[in-house]
Amino acid sequence: MKKKLLIIGGSGYLGQSFFDYINAGKLKKVRLSEIIIISRKRKKIKSSIKISYIVKNIKDIKRIPLTDYVIYAANSKNNLENLKGINNFVSLLTEKHKKSKILFTSSGAVYGSRNYKKKFREKDLVSFKKVSTFKGYKKEYAKSKIIIEKKFKELGENGFNVSIARLFTFVGKRILTRNDFAITNLVKQAQNPKTKYLLLNSSKNVYRGYMHSEDLIRWIIKILINSNSKCEIYNVGSDEAITIKQLANLISKKFKKKISIKNKKISKDSIDYYVPSVSKIKKELNLINRFNIIKSLDQILNL
Repeated sequence: MKKKLLIIGGSGYLGQSFFDYINAGKLKKVRLSEIIIISRKRKKIKSSIKISYIVKNIKDIKRIPLTDYVIYAANSKNNLENLKGINNFVSLLTEKHKKSKILFTSSGAVYGSRNYKKKFREKDLVSFKKVSTFKGYKKEYAKSKIIIEKKFKELGENGFNVSIARLFTFVGKRILTRNDFAITNLVKQAQNPKTKYLLLNSSKNVYRGYMHSEDLIRWIIKILINSNSKCEIYNVGSDEAITIKQLANLISKKFKKKISIKNKKISKDSIDYYVPSVSKIKKELNLINRFNIIKSLDQILNL
């Protein structure tokens, strides 16, 4: 029997990757007849599955459609708006929505920063104090994710089938449309015929784990369909740690360019480590990353 999916927000990298996955015929675990999108703006989306739009901000919506699945991926740069959105969403849920499976796309940012090499685990303490070292928007963003996670845990306690996916760092063909990622900056430098050197400018030894967008969507779907009142939390990312310098080396070799490091006096102990442990999801949902960083780069650079 075909089912319906409601996506709230998610018009960015996640949403684009989701429809790429659908259009490639890779959505096999769930048979969908319709996808309903609640978004502030209507965007042109190519989809092999019927799409319906509700063009509204989630904070202003008056009713939550009854669907089999819900992905809550709403995110505004105004964090007060994010909190108004989740409060409105929760207030509109009824007893009938307890039959739905609901997933919240949170972030690894809730763990705060880490200046030593240890992967983040779901059982690690999450608190406002932990994210207080962030500055500006990132701090408020992490705080809002913590608050919304708490709302989802309360929904689970009240009998709703919910889950939380803490998203980390990603790579895929859609990444080249985003200018706020280090990997995008490096690839664009490498693709520029006028650029002889890839410029690295960091005050720390930066470590990341890059998950391919296909793995991201496959994991999100598996977490979604397994949502329950326990409100399980899973890290979603790659545990294959790589430094930005190592990443730059891989990209530079493909384009036969050299690397120029602006800050050459970085201490070995000056670390920015943002890599998840994914042992929980491997054990409980039998999920693995099918793409490593080499395979991911080969794909996006050969597009």
